[in-house]
Amino acid sequence: MRLLVTGLTTLALGMMTPAAAPAAPPAPAGAQAAPAPAVSVSIPDRYVIPGDRAFPTGMALDPRTGHYYVGSAEDGTLYRGHVSRPEARVWSPDGTDGRSFTSGMTLDGRGRLFVNGGDTGTTRIYDTGTGRLLAKLDGTPGGFVNDVTLADDGAAYVTDSFLPVVYRVARQDGRWTMEPWLDVDDSPVDWVHGQHILNGIIAVGPHLLAIQSNTGRLWRIDRATREVGEVDLGGHRLVNGDGLAWRDGRLYVTQGNLFEDPAAQAQVAVVELNDGLTRGRQVAALVPPEGFQHPSAIAIDDSPGRGTEGAKSRLLVVNSQFNRWQAGLPPQTLPFTLATVRVPTP
Repeated sequence: MRLLVTGLTTLALGMMTPAAAPAAPPAPAGAQAAPAPAVSVSIPDRYVIPGDRAFPTGMALDPRTGHYYVGSAEDGTLYRGHVSRPEARVWSPDGTDGRSFTSGMTLDGRGRLFVNGGDTGTTRIYDTGTGRLLAKLDGTPGGFVNDVTLADDGAAYVTDSFLPVVYRVARQDGRWTMEPWLDVDDSPVDWVHGQHILNGIIAVGPHLLAIQSNTGRLWRIDRATREVGEVDLGGHRLVNGDGLAWRDGRLYVTQGNLFEDPAAQAQVAVVELNDGLTRGRQVAALVPPEGFQHPSAIAIDDSPGRGTEGAKSRLLVVNSQFNRWQAGLPPQTLPFTLATVRVPTP
């Protein structure tokens, strides 16, 4: 996302290559067939995003199908891949429907893909079954429409990193709308114009959690009252926080190095929160063996558990190299990838 702007080191999953099993001889007449042998599932430990200028940013994973979608900061291309295959492909080319930049993305339960457009100030909604554009919505001019999450009220909530507003996207009477929902200026968030402020956002029950990239402060927003309060992390800050993912009382936060702090490590911070989401503490920092290249979007993939006994869920993490793109530099390493790390046991 254009906004760099989702104690323990965890190894990435290794590649497993299933061997072909010999055909079993036919059973004698009247004999009961033996149970089929368990089949292991081959799951890549990283995924390649094609192109030497892709600079992938946002990502959305469809748990129903195993497909993931990734967008580009360079030119607005949308890619699609599957967790069982090592490389994504172009799903919607640059310039389609006027797209020239992508940031945060998410999917709803009906397969509709929400694609934010960063400083183009837009949110586009696609039918992933047909590729058809369902709506193009505009935020406030001059903003940076960044990350997006779906809440249980059916609405999407969208951060703007350059303007003090959170948008609400909803469909009513057959029409999509994108309206300013929260005035961030009228909240405790210490807004500094010209800096990347609110970035990653995720719905957790009746609340939203949003990370402030420039300071590393984590904010809890009550969707009923729109009250904003800081989550007490015991003085710890999640500086450069970007993408957010949530599972079983734990928040996973990607941290790149947008602000070029030599002491900052690119990682996924694991933060354990209380039931009210008012207090938390970092309990782990996850890094794959090859490291991260400015991680941005993040998603939890449960597919390894579908056929591999004992396998754990994984985090898919976009290696955006966005810091290089923002500085006008070529990528530090090719190909562009999605990294994986296992979700640690609580």
